[in-house]
Amino acid sequence: MAREVQVEGVVLRRGYIGEYDKWVSFLTPEHGKLRLRVRGARKPKSKMGMLTEPLNRLKARVIEGRSQRLIVQPQLIRSYVSLRADLERLSVALALCETLDRWLPEEHAEPEVYATLIVALEALEAGAPAEQAAAWALWRWLAMLGYCPEVERCGKCGKALLPSAPLFEDENERTHNIALIPADGVVLCSRCAPQREEVMLTPAALKLLQQWLQGERLNSDARPETSRSLMRAALGYAECVLESPVRWLEFWERLNTLRENG
Repeated sequence: MAREVQVEGVVLRRGYIGEYDKWVSFLTPEHGKLRLRVRGARKPKSKMGMLTEPLNRLKARVIEGRSQRLIVQPQLIRSYVSLRADLERLSVALALCETLDRWLPEEHAEPEVYATLIVALEALEAGAPAEQAAAWALWRWLAMLGYCPEVERCGKCGKALLPSAPLFEDENERTHNIALIPADGVVLCSRCAPQREEVMLTPAALKLLQQWLQGERLNSDARPETSRSLMRAALGYAECVLESPVRWLEFWERLNTLRENG
């Protein structure tokens, strides 16, 4: 990386350094994830502190010193005001940023990962269902990073996981015969699935996942329970294959409980 560059990116996380400074994890399409110091961000009336908060999309200069990089002259591109006003969508947006911060190494460009984050944030800003946006982004990232299992055919017998005939809603409701095995990184049909802990997916959920991995964007017609099952499957699978505990799942469950109880 040059000693000074102009970058565009999204603030994933932030922390504090000393009395007045803070650091940010900043995801860019060209340079990957960067850890940057923000001088004077915690001083009273500092605009730098407000601009370099998580979820903000910025243009800025990055100056590389001997032992650290500094972010200077940030300019706000997008702050996603609408999603910040909704606790559920805000929670998912912050969780997606935290997830990327934990998954991605520093200074490794992943432009498709960055583009997927932007699409997910824009969808949440426009009012897309939070669980669907989270599930879509997580599975797309798993595929881009090389961790997604084969979802077209059984990982053991090789047979197609879905029938060629169209699926009917009543079948989707009662059929739970597709097993995601996180420990082995495979999806198995009912005949090959072992009798042990596994993640079950309905045919409707698997069909939607296949469409997402083939490049389809978010579909507002998907059932909430289908999106929810795919989100939980992605989190459970990622926790196993990436050995990365999902810290925000417990909070998500509490939030859903409060919502269901009114």
